[in-house]
Amino acid sequence: MNNLWRNKYILVLNCIKIDKGIQNDFGDFNSHLLIKNFAGGEIFYFSDSIKRIGIKNTEEKIKQIIKENNISLVFFAPHGDNYELSIEFFKRLKDELKVKNVLWVFDDEMIFDILTKYYAQVFDVVVTTDYYATFAYKKLGVPALHFFSSYSKEDFYPVNVSKDIDVSFVGDCTKSDRFKYINYLKGNGIDIKTFGKGSKNGFLKKEDLSKIFSRSKINLNFTKCNRPRDSAWFLYDNNLVSIVRQNKGRPMEVAMTNSFCLSEYAPSLGYTFEIGKAIDVFYDKEDLLKKARYYLENHDIRTQMASSAYKKAITLYEADIFIPRLMEELCKILDNHRYARRGKVIYKDNIFKKNHIIRLTIILFYQLATFRFIPALETFTNLFQYGVSVFFVSFIKGVEVSLVKTFSKILKSLERMKQILL
Repeated sequence: MNNLWRNKYILVLNCIKIDKGIQNDFGDFNSHLLIKNFAGGEIFYFSDSIKRIGIKNTEEKIKQIIKENNISLVFFAPHGDNYELSIEFFKRLKDELKVKNVLWVFDDEMIFDILTKYYAQVFDVVVTTDYYATFAYKKLGVPALHFFSSYSKEDFYPVNVSKDIDVSFVGDCTKSDRFKYINYLKGNGIDIKTFGKGSKNGFLKKEDLSKIFSRSKINLNFTKCNRPRDSAWFLYDNNLVSIVRQNKGRPMEVAMTNSFCLSEYAPSLGYTFEIGKAIDVFYDKEDLLKKARYYLENHDIRTQMASSAYKKAITLYEADIFIPRLMEELCKILDNHRYARRGKVIYKDNIFKKNHIIRLTIILFYQLATFRFIPALETFTNLFQYGVSVFFVSFIKGVEVSLVKTFSKILKSLERMKQILL
């Protein structure tokens, strides 16, 4: 890595601390990889902090960390609903503390049009898992790098077990039209086992994934993005996202276990693995059924394709190989890129403004529910920053989303209690 940056200390801004017992901690894994490739660093969970102590105190806390640790690089890794830290705040970090800002994005296929393209206005570099978004950022005058989701060979590896599962799917079965595809296979005699949200077998911890992939003759991957719904409320004004195909990380995980993956088509999938030689794709449920039957009957072809994907994954995409190369490219940009002169105006449209206020409304209700009244008062005053009309429309939607989330948590708690009693 470039010597100028090798000894730098970095700060990674993640939204929330994940409980590994109920959700895989992909964000923290990547954050630790970033820190490993510099002199050191810290992870700060900005959304958790804002809920506890408010926006202003959180911003001051971030500034304090930067000053005390002589931080030169700030990585911001937002989810689709993370409007809490303003765009203006990151501009102040650049102007006042002279840090470089790096936008680190995992779901740009979904959130580019409603969140990340706006934040990119004040960032020095963007690293995104969306191949096509790199060109969109460049059109905005922001250098961008494509990040193939990378995984550690310590977490994903071949397991010597019998292939006793015909077809498996690991993931959120409730997303998009996944249930329709799964039920279609079942209805046509394919023995498929599912794991994850909405499945019969439930959540699968990271340490159990390699075994399931290795046991499966065919590992399914779906690529359609989330439908706009209450858990993804930020997509309501971006309905086209329902037909967007996203290159997921699952094929990479499967490949590292020397197992075969059959994926729903995504246009950028071929930039990761060669379709037809290392992975295959399906386009609709009829095509899925046809190819599932074909690959179940052709063990040698499955094995050869899995081996091809495995060799590429462990030599190019394994975390300890890929991330240092990516950081090398990042540092070259930070050293040498000639930035286009950007005006002082930060552009936001009504969708961004509305989503920003909806998110603050959700945080306000959380703060009130947890008796954090002083942070709640500060959040409330921020609801009017775009004027009264935006406030009313957004506040009503924020209340609706908050109530749905509350009732959903209550129902889940009741369900857990029922399972315990039974």
